Amino acid sequence: MALYRFRVSNPAGIVSELLIEGDSQADATRRVQRRGLMPIQFLGEGALPAEGRRSWSFRRRLDVYDFTDRLVPLLEADIPIERALGIISDGMDDPFARQLVSDMRRGLHEGRKFSQLIHDRDYLFPPIFASVVEAGEEAGALPGVMAQLHRFLGEARELRSFIISASIYPIVVLCVSLGLVTALLGFVVPRFAGVLATAGRHVPPLTQFLLDISAALRQYWWAFPLALALFLLLIREARRETGPVREAWDRLLLRLPLVRRVTLMSNLARMARTMATLMRSGAHLLDTVTIASRVIQNTPLRRSVSGLAAGLRRGERLSHALSQSSLIPSFMIRMIAVGEETGEVEAMLNRVADRYEQELRRLIRRVLSVFEPAVIICLGLIVGLIVASMFLAIMDVQSGL
Repeated sequence: MALYRFRVSNPAGIVSELLIEGDSQADATRRVQRRGLMPIQFLGEGALPAEGRRSWSFRRRLDVYDFTDRLVPLLEADIPIERALGIISDGMDDPFARQLVSDMRRGLHEGRKFSQLIHDRDYLFPPIFASVVEAGEEAGALPGVMAQLHRFLGEARELRSFIISASIYPIVVLCVSLGLVTALLGFVVPRFAGVLATAGRHVPPLTQFLLDISAALRQYWWAFPLALALFLLLIREARRETGPVREAWDRLLLRLPLVRRVTLMSNLARMARTMATLMRSGAHLLDTVTIASRVIQNTPLRRSVSGLAAGLRRGERLSHALSQSSLIPSFMIRMIAVGEETGEVEAMLNRVADRYEQELRRLIRRVLSVFEPAVIICLGLIVGLIVASMFLAIMDVQSGL
C-alpha cells in the first residue's frame, strides 16, 4: 500500500493534515471517512520526492531517540506494540509526533507490520531503524532488538553532542576574531588614512600595504556575502547523497591527512556498531553488510564496503572481504579475523566501535585544544601588525615636523 496525504476536518471543525495508507486514493479516502474525519483536499501521495522529504522533515522532525526511549520499556514489559504506541501517543506533547504515532498504530490495526510502517516513513527514521525492526520481527525478539537499537542511538547521540559542544567555544572565538579584524580594517584604519592624507607625508611600505587591504575591503565588501552564499550552496550540494559535488567533497576529505583520520574513524565506528547490533538481532550476514553500508556517509568508503556482498556470496570470510578495500584499516580487519576464529565477531565489532569512538573524541579534543590558542595567536599577530604599521606612520609624520 502507498501513502496518501489529505487535509481533513474532525467533528469539532479543526483542520489538519493526515498521512494514511491505502491501495488507491479512493481506498485511502474511505479509510479517512471510517475514522470519522471529513476529507477536504487531497494533497498527493505521501511518498515525497527527495527534495520534498528533506525540506518537510526539516520543518517537522521526530525525535527518534525519544520515541525509542519511550517504546523499549513498554515492549520489555510485554505490552503489545499496538497498545504501546497508543500509550506513547497519549503522552506526547508535539502534535506532529502524536499524529505520526497514532497513524502508525492505525497501520498496525490494518494488518501492517511495524517495520513496514517505518519503511514508509524512512525520511523521519535513520536507515538502520527499519532494518533492525524487521530483523527483530523475523526472529521474534523485537523487545531485545529494540533495546539494542536504543543503545546504538544513544551512543550515536552522545558522540554527536560531544562534537557539537566541544566546537562551540572555538567557533565563537573565531567569529569574534574575524569581527574584530573586520572592524579594525573597515573603520579604524580608514580614519587613520585620512589623518595621514592631511599630513602629506610619505607612507611607509607596511602602512601602505595595510591601507591597500582596508581600501579593498571597503570597495569589494559585496564579494564576502557572495562568497558566503556560494560556500553555503556548496555545503548544501555536498550534503546530498549523490552528485558530483558530493563525490568530489568526499574524495577531498580522504586526501587531507588529519581529516582523513576523522572521516574514517567516524564512519567505521558507525558501521561496526551497526553490524554488531544487526548480528545480535539475528540478521543474516549479507543483510548486515548491506544495511551497515547505508550508514556510511563518505561516498568512496560506502562504495568500497557495498561491494563486500559479492565476496561473501562466494564464501569469503568477512575479514578477507574487508581486506580488499584499501580504506579499511588493518586494525579493524585483524580484530574481525580474531572474532571469526573465536566465534565472537559481534563482540569484536563492538570493541572496534568503542576504540574508534574513543580515538575520535581524543583527536577532536586535541585539535580543538590547538585551534583555540592558534586563533588567539593569529588575532594577536594581525592586531600587532595593524598597530605596528600605525606606529611607524605616526613616527614618520613626527620626524617630518
